[in-house]
Amino acid sequence: MPKKPFTPEEIAAQRERIMDSASHVMADVGFHHLSMRKLASQLGMTASNIYNYFPNKETLFVHTRRRGFELAFLDINSQMAEHLDPRSALFNFAGHLIQFAQRFPGYYQLMFQPPRLSLSDPELVDRDVLQQVDRLAEEWQSHLLTMLADAVPALASASETRQKQLALFFVSSLHGLIDTYYYKALPKLLSGVDLIPDDIVETHIEWLLNSLERQAEHTH
Repeated sequence: MPKKPFTPEEIAAQRERIMDSASHVMADVGFHHLSMRKLASQLGMTASNIYNYFPNKETLFVHTRRRGFELAFLDINSQMAEHLDPRSALFNFAGHLIQFAQRFPGYYQLMFQPPRLSLSDPELVDRDVLQQVDRLAEEWQSHLLTMLADAVPALASASETRQKQLALFFVSSLHGLIDTYYYKALPKLLSGVDLIPDDIVETHIEWLLNSLERQAEHTH
């Protein structure tokens, strides 16, 4: 009796399962060391089966990175429904980013620290998906800039360059905190904890917001 074909829902679930596993592997060992055979073994399937869903590693990477941003925007949309004041909304956004990084470390790494790839060959990836990833990354940055301008009124009248500089300062500091815990780079300071404690998150974000306000006021 022939095998019953997968439903669209089953195919989507299998693709997500592959991307979930690939996100961890690519974040841990890097894209160039990703073995489709080893990935298949982890998933209990054959490499040829993975190729039925993703024809090459480049396609798998692009789709996985897109899924990371889609998961992040689910968080963002949920936050926007909470109707917080601008400062609390930014505080909430930063806290959720840290939580996202701890919940989905593989996706986080691929979103914000992607491997250096040359994807100029149109044969390797779907250009539409690549453009979607670029658009999602740009939307995420625009959302950050808007939230910062709302939370720190003095930024609204600053130049576009200055706004980008302070946004970069804000988000790169959060990334630094996340990476320090993820890579356990400073064991003496981390005190043996795996996740970033809430009190450190709150203190760090509060410090960043106060610093942004001082910098914005100094600009004027």
